[in-house]
Formats: sequence, structure tokens, C-alpha cells
Amino acid sequence: MGIRGAGKVRNPKMAPRDNCGFTLLELVLVMVVIGLFVGLALPRLPDISGARMQKTARKVAGTLQTARMRAITLRRYYRVEVDVDNEKILISYFGPEGTFIEDDSVQTYQAKDTDIVDMITSTRDRTREGTGWIYISPRGFIEPSLIHLRDMRGRDLTVSPSPAGGRVRIMEGYVDLGSG
Repeated sequence: MGIRGAGKVRNPKMAPRDNCGFTLLELVLVMVVIGLFVGLALPRLPDISGARMQKTARKVAGTLQTARMRAITLRRYYRVEVDVDNEKILISYFGPEGTFIEDDSVQTYQAKDTDIVDMITSTRDRTREGTGWIYISPRGFIEPSLIHLRDMRGRDLTVSPSPAGGRVRIMEGYVDLGSG
């Protein structure tokens, strides 16, 4: 009994080759396939900046609805203060001292990744810088107004509260007061 295969001589021409790399052609073909896949799939992915702007618009709408509900519930005059320069929105109420006092029970909203372009009301016209106010009566009547938002791609959204109903609409584009 001998060792298996001990007497066989291998032919060096028949020995298996050790190919551990890819040819240039194979690499180019793989890159082309990946490029086609990315080119077809990327436009179908959701637009993240658009989703962020929609989220900001919903937060602004929620802030307006919260102010209205607090005005009705507490039977006080409220106002929504829109600071266009610092992109923040806070709620205040008319206090016993005859001035508006920030409502500490409602968190100030700070817009991120979206600009507050301006705010339009029926009494103060357009506020492009500084702070503008939207007044709300104890019966829930909201002053006719619009808040315009813009994302980094230059797309606009308009947030518009319904004066009597409390519903807040979010509309595509820059809508002017009276045209929405």
C-alpha cells in the first residue's frame, strides 16, 4: 500500500492557473451596470428636502391650531408671533397687565432646513423682516393671514389658517392673501 497519487507526475502545462484579479473589461462592465442602476433608481427616491419642508409646514399649522384652541379654552386673546429673521414662532396671550405674555406651556417652534420668507396679515400687510403677529380672539377667530416657507431648492409652501373654522391649509407655491 502506497501513498495515493505518489507515483504521478504533474504536467506543468495542465496545472490550474491562480487568477485572483479581474480584467479591466470586467471592472468597466461592473461600473457601467452600477452607473445604470444608480441613474435609474436615484430619481425615484423620495425628496428629503421636500419632506422636511412639509414637516415644517405641518408644525407651523399645528402651532396655529394650538394657539386657537388655547384662546377658546382659556377665553383669552392670543397671538402667534412669527419672527421672520430668526425663523421661529411663539404663542403669547393678552395678560392682565395689558400686554402680551409668552405662553410658557407651549414650546417655541424653531424652523430648521426651511426659511420663513414672510408673513402677510389683513391688518399689518407683509412682514419680510422682524416680527409679525397673527391675532386670535377668545371665540377662535383667526386674523386672515399667510405664512410663506421656502426650502433650499427654492420651492415655496404657503400656510393659511381659516379665519373662522380653525382649519389650516398648506398650499403649494407662494400664494397671496385673497387668491388662495
